[in-house]
Amino acid sequence: MALKKFAQTRWDIESQRVTLYPYRIFNVLSVGFAVIFTAFIIFFCITLYPDPSQSVSLMIPMFLGLAIIVGILRGVGRTSVVFDSSSQVMRKRLFGLLSIRSEKFDDLDNIGVVRNTMGGYNYRAFPKRNKYGKGVVVSANYIKNDDANAIALTQEVFPVIMQFLSAGYIEPTYADTAITDKFYDSHPPYYAIKRKWIGGLLIGLCLIALALNEFINQSMTHDSDLFHKVLVMGGCLLGGAAFVFAAFTKIVFDTANKTVSRINPLGIGNQTFAFADFINFQITRRTYNFVYSGTDINMYFQVAGSGKQKAFVIKSFSGTKKIDRFLQETRHIMELK
Repeated sequence: MALKKFAQTRWDIESQRVTLYPYRIFNVLSVGFAVIFTAFIIFFCITLYPDPSQSVSLMIPMFLGLAIIVGILRGVGRTSVVFDSSSQVMRKRLFGLLSIRSEKFDDLDNIGVVRNTMGGYNYRAFPKRNKYGKGVVVSANYIKNDDANAIALTQEVFPVIMQFLSAGYIEPTYADTAITDKFYDSHPPYYAIKRKWIGGLLIGLCLIALALNEFINQSMTHDSDLFHKVLVMGGCLLGGAAFVFAAFTKIVFDTANKTVSRINPLGIGNQTFAFADFINFQITRRTYNFVYSGTDINMYFQVAGSGKQKAFVIKSFSGTKKIDRFLQETRHIMELK
């Protein structure tokens, strides 16, 4: 618990300035790094050189190198994000000193939560030019939705920052955005999200053909035992079926009945939600080994007759530049303000 508190977001609130320290996890890393490598250096030098004078002469440069690395980690832990209302600028300061990024308040859109497929989330400030991009990290990473530090951050700090940003801010309007054929196949009252189904269908058919060929000729598994034969053929068959199934699955907005549905010819996994139960959109950045791999657009709905919410993935993007336009068109279809 002590280490967790040591890594949580810290902040300083002044009359015209809010300073956030979102990278304090590096303080924990610096302590762990120092302890582990101190023990390693001592063990290595004593084992290699039983003579104390030789051990000490070897330890000195190694400890100097360790001190530099630990100092850098501690410095990164002091990296801050400063919202200065007097200059109307947000600055990210490496080591708390060197300004490495600045954004005028007029160029900032909001502070939002970013959830990743690893299960955690953090808060970031987003510029208007790329509202769904990487953003500027302003908090530590959290796992639980009821994390006390995250709750305090949203209740005590973000309202002050939003007051700084609110001067001159004009709420964007979405309902007047005309529908085009950019993201939807329009056949009023039905609007189906366009999808690249041909590639998925071809991949699925190729995998199914490979499974059938393996069943007949056993060209790849002729020397394998029954378990591995079933594993290869079953994997190809199930993977191919999944690609074909996905190719014929549609997301359709029905403006007459005020519903959005996921439908496919077999009726497997079909879902329908009412516009009236819609809560909000959620943007989820997908990462693979901490490398950005895409962004999912989710719609959250209230489940009728319960206090639960249901996430409904409607589209995935490989980048972020087209997300805003897609959301504007979707809002127009649903007649959201």
